[in-house]
Amino acid sequence: MMAGGMCFRRLYEGVFGMVVLKVIAKILLFPVVVALTVIQWAGIFLNSISGVLLGILAFIFALTGIASLVFGLASGSEALRMIIVGFVIFMIPVAGEWILNMIDTLHTGLRKFIRS
Repeated sequence: MMAGGMCFRRLYEGVFGMVVLKVIAKILLFPVVVALTVIQWAGIFLNSISGVLLGILAFIFALTGIASLVFGLASGSEALRMIIVGFVIFMIPVAGEWILNMIDTLHTGLRKFIRS
């Protein structure tokens, strides 16, 4: 009888200790969630602006490459180089969006942990 009571007491103390640790972790992670929210908002704003500007710049590079190839102003390798530069410039906001998606995933996971 005594051994069963001791096991229950150890189990209760272990669960209570985990609850306290979970509450402490939630309190410590709250500023991280706030910081991630601000970073996410700033990232969305900057990615939107850079997407428009770099999209226009990428279009100009690609159009210049194609036009110089069509009109014979540049060789094929030079025109291809301009088109590749345009594509790389176009992909910068896409990479930024991928990073923002990773931040959003982390933000959502931490919010779910704090609300649980």
